[in-house]
Amino acid sequence: MNAESSIINGWLNVFKEQGYTSSHIVRTLKKKFNIKKIGHYGTLDPLASGVLPLALGEATKTIQFITCTQKSYSFFINWGKETDTCDKEGKVLRETNARPNIAEIKPTIKKYFMGNIDQTPPIFSAVKVNGKRAYQLARKNEKFEINSKRIKIFKFELLRFINKNKAQFLVSCGPGTYVRSLARDLSKKLGTLGYASNIVRLKNSYFCISKSISFDKIIKSNIQNFYNKLLPVDYVLKNFEEIKLEKKYSDMLKDGKIVFLSEYKNNEERDSIFLIKCNSELVSIANLKKGYIIPRRNFNN
Repeated sequence: MNAESSIINGWLNVFKEQGYTSSHIVRTLKKKFNIKKIGHYGTLDPLASGVLPLALGEATKTIQFITCTQKSYSFFINWGKETDTCDKEGKVLRETNARPNIAEIKPTIKKYFMGNIDQTPPIFSAVKVNGKRAYQLARKNEKFEINSKRIKIFKFELLRFINKNKAQFLVSCGPGTYVRSLARDLSKKLGTLGYASNIVRLKNSYFCISKSISFDKIIKSNIQNFYNKLLPVDYVLKNFEEIKLEKKYSDMLKDGKIVFLSEYKNNEERDSIFLIKCNSELVSIANLKKGYIIPRRNFNN
């Protein structure tokens, strides 16, 4: 088996080291293993490390159906300076001698940073402003504003108060959360300034850091070892009910023909999502209406 003749479908739980961009990892894997289509579920900043889930081939079709969207991060806040990037690589904008009182940190988090909150992303971020990425505008020193957006914080804990200049935190949050913004905003609420460092994504949806594989190790793999590292296409669809079809009905569905399941004829719920499978292989993500399968996405595994 070689990369030229292989068809690669599935999920890959990559551990991204500091210094790599998410797009660099995608480009490198595409070239190395001749993969036509790769999508990453949740980008990571170059200075951040941790879990970077990659959808390969047919698995890219499942991204829009992921319902488990919670992410967890470990990170440090360095007190006393504010940077334009909200991390250690940025230009220092302001400095202060003020430092937070450890006794104030937990109450401040509980009051201002739990549940649904509004957050403004850093100016050096991938959010779009008038059709352009914010970081592109920031690099040109253009003046612009970024609108705040609603995010959700499930857990935000102080792990270690290392010294007066530095502390470590753990946060579990919903999609769209910027850890760098959390560091900036918490610092201000504590009467000081601060920026994030050593950001590590511990979990993203069903992907955990304990089961991730380093990018460097993946690149050194041959094609067979690479295959062995893949997770199933439907790995991220664990919460949906499965319907198993005989092969003849599976083939009909793939050919665009109508398939009727009499045991579901009383099903009126059009929006419920089902995984249609044949011999453990994902055939379609579909809705059901009075027993008729209505495909949302078909798969060519």
